[in-house]
Amino acid sequence: MTKQEFLQKINLKNLDLKLCEIEGIFYTLKKTKKPLQLSELITKIGLPKTTLANFLKSIPNLISNINNIELTKEGRELIEPFTLDKHSWAVLSIINKKAIKQLNEIREKYELQPKREYDQFFATIKTSIQKAEIVARKGLTKRTSIALIGDDDLVSVVLALNFKDILKITVLEIDEKIIEAINKISKDYNLNIETIKYDARNEIPNFLLQRFDVVLTDPPYTTNGIEIFLDRSISLLKPHKDFSGSYIFLNFGNSFKSPEKTLKIQEAISRYNLFIEDALYKFNRYNGAESVGNTSSLYILKTTPNTKAKNYKVKKIYTYEVIEEKNFPYVEQYSFKLLEVPSELLRSKNRLDQEVRKFCKEHSLKIEDFKLTTFKNGGETFTYILKNSNLIIHTWPEFRALHIDLITCSPVQNSNRLLDTLSKCFNTEYIDFKRVE
Repeated sequence: MTKQEFLQKINLKNLDLKLCEIEGIFYTLKKTKKPLQLSELITKIGLPKTTLANFLKSIPNLISNINNIELTKEGRELIEPFTLDKHSWAVLSIINKKAIKQLNEIREKYELQPKREYDQFFATIKTSIQKAEIVARKGLTKRTSIALIGDDDLVSVVLALNFKDILKITVLEIDEKIIEAINKISKDYNLNIETIKYDARNEIPNFLLQRFDVVLTDPPYTTNGIEIFLDRSISLLKPHKDFSGSYIFLNFGNSFKSPEKTLKIQEAISRYNLFIEDALYKFNRYNGAESVGNTSSLYILKTTPNTKAKNYKVKKIYTYEVIEEKNFPYVEQYSFKLLEVPSELLRSKNRLDQEVRKFCKEHSLKIEDFKLTTFKNGGETFTYILKNSNLIIHTWPEFRALHIDLITCSPVQNSNRLLDTLSKCFNTEYIDFKRVE
């Protein structure tokens, strides 16, 4: 059995771990001279307790005891022939002197100028190296296909020069001068980088859909910019039915004086059901981007089974364009999921209606009309037309569950007591709450 076959076999039982992380655990166990407590191993590698415990339980013949951890004789004999790579469990500032020298020579030889109309600010040489190296630190340069939406920092070149195991590197770029330079560099250095002229305001071409494992992008620093570049990145990525996921490396800069823009980034990420695996603030450095302190943050995003592109369409994405802010009428929207609601309450229309009306009275929600809809499975939907919008409640008696949607066109009175009121009215402490902005 080869090392790769061994790691893949273990990976089948631990899909939430990457191959490089599994290899890193065995590297640590192989190098450790004495048995480790679970807490000690957690401290060494930084994985959550449940994740690590489940991993150890999946290899019972290879370790002695989950609470006194060391490789068994069988385990040592099995991995002894393998040259195991150490895994970097912490994300550090990365300095690769050879790569820095190489890229510096390329930058000087193939002169490029940033274009304001595309919001280009060239990253420092070190940053371009770090952008590529962090992909490798995540174990994503071995036998993967990588796409870059925009590459004025020549990260594709760094990847191709330093990580020969990458199957394919494709650059989607709007700037013809950048494309021309990457093509020439690729030819001169025999790198085989594919380039495609592409404007992110258009949909991804069909022949590129769902072909890639990793996407790197550094979008224009606008709300529309991040939204559309995220959408296009997802279109490029291979979908996953489990949480093994594909990856987006999103670089985005924002002034510390504008935290509301950072919140919009987080909202966009959440809307696409992307998991933030790491957020490395001020990871990148640029030349000429003074408005954001010549820096940007790196969000390492992992897709989930519910991550889907929305074919987002917008024309104005660059900071120089006047993007008019549309003021939507005032709306407050709340979503509540209640569990462990008493069955007798859920099966009584009158009692439920009484409790809803108590809730409305407590928060000054005036009921104008009411409709009850009953379904075959016993569930019911209570629809209340309010003076300022509506309240909808749906029940699942068989699960002792209840869902509430509240939408109002004016501020909800005593909104800080909403959860407390619901808990008292419906006799449960199990309430999941979300306010929709």
